[in-house]
Amino acid sequence: MAGNRARFEEAVQKANDLVWKENWPEATQAYRRALEEFPDDAGTLLGYAWSLYNANELDEAQTIYRRLIQLRPKDAGPYDRLGEILERQGQHENAAAMYLQAAERYRHQGLSAKAIAALEATVRNNPRTDKAWAELLKHYQEKGEMEQAILATLWLSHLYQAEHPQWAVELCRQMQRTLPHEPRLAQAMALLQSGRPLPPPAAETDEAKTTVTDVFEGVRDSGSLTEITRQRALEELAESIFAEEQPQATGLSQQEVNLLITKAVDAQTQGDLETALQAYERLDRAGVAMPSIHFNLGLLYKERMRFDEAIVQFEQSLADPEYVLGSQFALGECYQVQGDFDKALAHFLEAVKIVDLTTVKREQANDLIRVYEGLAQSLVSTGEPERVQQLGKTLVDFLSQRGWEEEVIRARKRLDGLARSGTVLSLVEIISLPGSEEILRSVALAQEYSRRKKYYLALEELFHTIGKAPLYLPLHHLLASFFLESGNLEGALDKFHTIAHTYEIRGEIPQALATYQEVLSLSPLDIAVHQKVIELLIQRGRIDDALSQYLQLADAYYQLAQPERSRDVYGEALTMAPRGTPEQQWSVRILHRRADLDLQRLDWTAAIKDYEEITRTAPDDERAHLALLKLYPRVGRAPLGMATLDKLIRRYLETRRPEKAVAVLEELVEEEPENIPLRGRLSQLYLNLGRREQALQHLDILGDLQLNAGQQEAAIKTIEAILALNPPNNQDYVHLYQELTGHEPPIRA
Repeated sequence: MAGNRARFEEAVQKANDLVWKENWPEATQAYRRALEEFPDDAGTLLGYAWSLYNANELDEAQTIYRRLIQLRPKDAGPYDRLGEILERQGQHENAAAMYLQAAERYRHQGLSAKAIAALEATVRNNPRTDKAWAELLKHYQEKGEMEQAILATLWLSHLYQAEHPQWAVELCRQMQRTLPHEPRLAQAMALLQSGRPLPPPAAETDEAKTTVTDVFEGVRDSGSLTEITRQRALEELAESIFAEEQPQATGLSQQEVNLLITKAVDAQTQGDLETALQAYERLDRAGVAMPSIHFNLGLLYKERMRFDEAIVQFEQSLADPEYVLGSQFALGECYQVQGDFDKALAHFLEAVKIVDLTTVKREQANDLIRVYEGLAQSLVSTGEPERVQQLGKTLVDFLSQRGWEEEVIRARKRLDGLARSGTVLSLVEIISLPGSEEILRSVALAQEYSRRKKYYLALEELFHTIGKAPLYLPLHHLLASFFLESGNLEGALDKFHTIAHTYEIRGEIPQALATYQEVLSLSPLDIAVHQKVIELLIQRGRIDDALSQYLQLADAYYQLAQPERSRDVYGEALTMAPRGTPEQQWSVRILHRRADLDLQRLDWTAAIKDYEEITRTAPDDERAHLALLKLYPRVGRAPLGMATLDKLIRRYLETRRPEKAVAVLEELVEEEPENIPLRGRLSQLYLNLGRREQALQHLDILGDLQLNAGQQEAAIKTIEAILALNPPNNQDYVHLYQELTGHEPPIRA
């Protein structure tokens, strides 16, 4: 018997609303009411199971997911969630079996990233699953992820050796073609070909809990940041012996310097650190100023735990661009060992920033630098030594691992996919997250669901990810974006507000500002946010940006029908304007905006004051002069209007810009063709410039206007000016002059 569709839809809508609010207990109750009407509705069962999972009712959630497997056997989601539940309950082999089933279904759906995540979860729970390792090996080889490919090869060889020893040998041989000098592969081949057992790639104290990350521990070697810089220093020293410009020394001959460099390099390469140290110290005392010597000497001091002396050397090599990265990292290590975690973290952050800047576009560099500055200030201001110490350790681990350069590039690609438009995320934040690789893959899947408009699945995936990294705010920002895409504007704004406030509390002001600006893009009349942005910008010394925000705030008040408050804001901005960049002419721009507002309020007197101030500040401001020309007559001060115009024309002529003066008067005359003072000024200007034809044209019209206005004396003077130019129809003007005066015009020399 069919249930009540109206009650069902009402309950589902209620449940969905509660899910948006992350109110899981009440959401489960609402889903139960809906299922009373239609018990086999798969979508509702999926939401119910997800709510149970988040409410920590794992047994009931497991029951529902198993039911979903029966209803929708091709859907990967229930298998994936069952795997997570079983993993949490310690049933690792069963969890691995569920993850493997999920991976197969994700692959059939074309969701490769999710399939790989499920396969990695499979080997995390049961590393003896050869099918999963085989799929992972293929993926890692295609993506060029060689460390993971080596791991997969070693595990498969270990698993195959008993029943299929030739398979194991062939796997290692194929990988050796790609990595011929990889010692772990060579060792594995030697064991397999001699018939000795190949142990698993890493010792397992609790096999069921062995993770991919655990297995990778201890594989750091010559690819570490310190080793790369040390090798560069050794190469530079070896080459310096044959260079045209030899290093200079005090008290040592060139031959002695070269012998000492050779001795130091050979000893350090062979592991004779005491001999290398003595040679480097002699070179240092002799004043041989080479960053390679300072860096290697610093490393040797660090090895001997002479950290103060090491710091002195690294600070000298820090000045060279080739050694700045390695020196920053080494300084961080020294301070870390000494227990000065704040200084250590400052150097580690600087090292990661240098690396990170190479991965972003040039136009993003300044924003990224501000992000790192904000992060550093946040860590100092929070006063959390444990957090500082842990982050420092994480950064050391990352930059000490083999293949960290490839990891940086891979992480940046994923971060750019997570970043919102116009912002840039820092590498250091994602590095510090446990399981960052899995988190970024999950984010990519959620974004894909959203692009396909499967908002419920996107939301489910993202909530699951946030549960793993609840303090990583870009995830919350993505959640707000999903709210927005699904039409939940109120939820999006609430989330953005919370994110911005959290950034502010953390002291990460660039991110806080970017998020507040997003709030304003959605809610441009939010006065409190405008004020907060202005406050933060002023604190950061970004005065130009703060002044621009003042203008937006004033506009917001105007749109809210509060013109008086808008005018007050312009006044506040004017007090700040002298601190802005002079080229921006903030005072003039603000006064124009305020004058426009006064005109709309029909407050001519206030507008006149604004424009008068502009003409004093910016004597070339044409718009202000012309505004005064039109405003003065409205308050009974017409002569002042013409005086203002005359001042502008005089300014143009004094600064040798006559064409500007002509253009202004031509435009005014075109607007008011019968205005006698304007026509007279234009005529006189053409006369002064020696432009006879244009002067005659306007003088002729001027005379007619004067006669029509009864200004006979002025008209007579205009005719005299025309006659002085000897016009083609000279006799006509002579006759007119005789009619008006009763005598002949004066004879001009």
